[in-house]
Amino acid sequence: MAHLIVHRKESIKNSSTGQLFFVLVVAAALIGFMLYPMDDWKENILSTLATTCIILVVVGVALNRLNPMQWKRLFHRKKYEELIKADRRILSLLKTLTDQHYVLYDFNLELVHVGFLVLGPQGIFVVDKTIIRSSIRVEKGMLMAEKDSLQKQTGNLWRVCHLINILLKKGYNAEIMPKPILVTMNETHPDVQLFDGISLVGLESLRDEIESTDPAVIPLEQIQGFAAYLEERYFK
Repeated sequence: MAHLIVHRKESIKNSSTGQLFFVLVVAAALIGFMLYPMDDWKENILSTLATTCIILVVVGVALNRLNPMQWKRLFHRKKYEELIKADRRILSLLKTLTDQHYVLYDFNLELVHVGFLVLGPQGIFVVDKTIIRSSIRVEKGMLMAEKDSLQKQTGNLWRVCHLINILLKKGYNAEIMPKPILVTMNETHPDVQLFDGISLVGLESLRDEIESTDPAVIPLEQIQGFAAYLEERYFK
């Protein structure tokens, strides 16, 4: 069974509560600072509130990028439950990999969110998912599902790959480029199987996609050390 590295439940709860508290504190502080020196604050309250709302939107976008799942939990409950259900199915499958594999789930690598990161003798894999039910196609150089673009997900997959590559270069003097994989939860055999270097697979094919990859030149102790480093820095 693969080694699973996840955040503790209390850590997730504290993070979500802390982010919401942070937004409320920022809102109160902004309104207070902007109204305090004004004698005619009643006349300026609309412009003050408008400015505060704009700043809060920027803060919200940044926090959503850092922790998209928790913000969906607050504002898009139904979609959040679908995504969590999909995550559990992926985790259940990834746990069946051998004990030479390390599976890191749902963390922020600097300012980029990572869904799943798999480290093993076959290499390093950055895994994300899509729960869109329509068929996936390529249109005008972009991955599409009906009217929805998957460009954000494909771009994020490669950002994570390049960040991991940089960390390995600096810390281990190793030139290893992770392989990005997009799991189509509602398509067993997607029509598009490769896009911009990203493999598209159904859930049932995910394990085969990982295990059939030609083994990379990564010593086991290096994989163990890198997994321990990521756990210490991003999960504690």
